[in-house]
Amino acid sequence: MNDFSQYFEVLYHQSNDPWGYDQHWYEARKRQICLAVLTQQHYPSVLEIGCSNGHLSIHLAKRCHQLLCVDVSAHAVQLAAQRLQNLDHVSVQQHKIPENFPEQKFDLIVISEVAYYLSSVELQQLIGQLKHSLTPQGEILCCHWRHEIRDFELDALQVHHHLKQSLPFAHYLSLNDPDFMIDIWTVNPSSLAKQQGLI
Repeated sequence: MNDFSQYFEVLYHQSNDPWGYDQHWYEARKRQICLAVLTQQHYPSVLEIGCSNGHLSIHLAKRCHQLLCVDVSAHAVQLAAQRLQNLDHVSVQQHKIPENFPEQKFDLIVISEVAYYLSSVELQQLIGQLKHSLTPQGEILCCHWRHEIRDFELDALQVHHHLKQSLPFAHYLSLNDPDFMIDIWTVNPSSLAKQQGLI
């Protein structure tokens, strides 16, 4: 097991909810905002990178036909699988990204609170994979905590800057909360209103 994996296994050994995802209004509000800014009501296929204990996954599952949740931590995968066990259209798997990136294409890829744990090299590898992992109507939502991340190379500003510089998709939306930042990229450059014939 590498150091990246070990870091999370230690956290989950100490608590099934290391960041208080299921306890704090801050986290509930952030989830609601992430879900609200998605451009589509329903997605055929969704990939969630870094699903943790499934706190966001359970909501994403209501918005899609198929959901693949991945996390580097075996303990996190077990917790998420328990939470999502009654949902036949959801699969929870242990993968380290970018080494084990799924081969299929997705209509939505969610990267929440995880990319700043990668090295710069790993982030560029991930970006390279993202370029080839969306359907013609696909989009990427990226959300990260703005404050200090100790003992790791990257932070939210660096992650989102690299994504903005390197992703070939239309940058659809930015949301800057004092505590977190959200960006969305879409393959289709048209606004939602234009797509639906409202303008």
